[in-house]
Amino acid sequence: MVFLPRAVGSTWREVGDVLARVSVGSLILLAVVWIAGLWAHSFVLAASLPGLTKRRALTLSLTGSAVANVLPLGGAVGTALNFTMVRRWGFTRRAFGGFLTVTTLLNVVSKLGVIAIALGLVPVLHSAAAFGPSSLLFLPVPVGVLLGVWILADERVAKTIGRRLDKVFRRSRLEERLPRFRRTTLQLMRTGWRPMTGGMVAYLALQLALLWLCFQVLHVPLGLAVLFTALAVERLLTLVAITPGSAGVVEIGTSAALVALGGDPAGVAAGLLLFRGFTFLMEIPVGGVMLAIWTSLQRRTQVMAA
Repeated sequence: MVFLPRAVGSTWREVGDVLARVSVGSLILLAVVWIAGLWAHSFVLAASLPGLTKRRALTLSLTGSAVANVLPLGGAVGTALNFTMVRRWGFTRRAFGGFLTVTTLLNVVSKLGVIAIALGLVPVLHSAAAFGPSSLLFLPVPVGVLLGVWILADERVAKTIGRRLDKVFRRSRLEERLPRFRRTTLQLMRTGWRPMTGGMVAYLALQLALLWLCFQVLHVPLGLAVLFTALAVERLLTLVAITPGSAGVVEIGTSAALVALGGDPAGVAAGLLLFRGFTFLMEIPVGGVMLAIWTSLQRRTQVMAA
């Protein structure tokens, strides 16, 4: 992230001059849109774990993200934290397994959906700069999704794959567990597809709105089609877990794509920094405070129980 201005052909001084245009009122507006997006996503989480309230879903989202954004391999640590929280709330291991499967699948499919739409906009933009040969590096992602869909579509496939994996990972009992996870996942999707779909669409729409507003408040003119492409590149790069929260990778890659599509280097860098300030940096202190509150409440409960 430190090298972002230089990577797009600008300087920190020029980027700072653009960022200075944002007002306190604009920051409040951006914060409201950011929170609204998180609230929309809580509907997806709550539908994936029946019995989970929206407030607790929001807590899971922010605390998990806070850990993932500061630690190497933070995604795994965030998942472990969410598992601990869910178990404390009385949910079973199987319920959390179904929750994790559904939310991961929806997350990846939604990102691929945004990317597919953006690829359709390439002829409109008369540029394929945002999606070059390097996109082939992400080929394992759609392949993995297709494999997951194949498992969901046919229980025999789930058993066969589980049996073969059991030969590699002994005592894993995947021949028994994969079909069970398949049934749990399908049941969750049958009963909760409406809030899952609505919540995810609303979340992505609010993410696009937040990105658009970040450039609007900085008075950096960029078309909606260009910004949608930028959102697709950002979604694509968040799959690269090289750094916590893909920090640096997302900012430089997305900014480079926007500059290639005609954006001003300083304005593009400033807009992306403002956007990531909410979608990445703000999650750390807010999620950290929520984690501290949850930990305090758990200790108080344990003391009272003793």
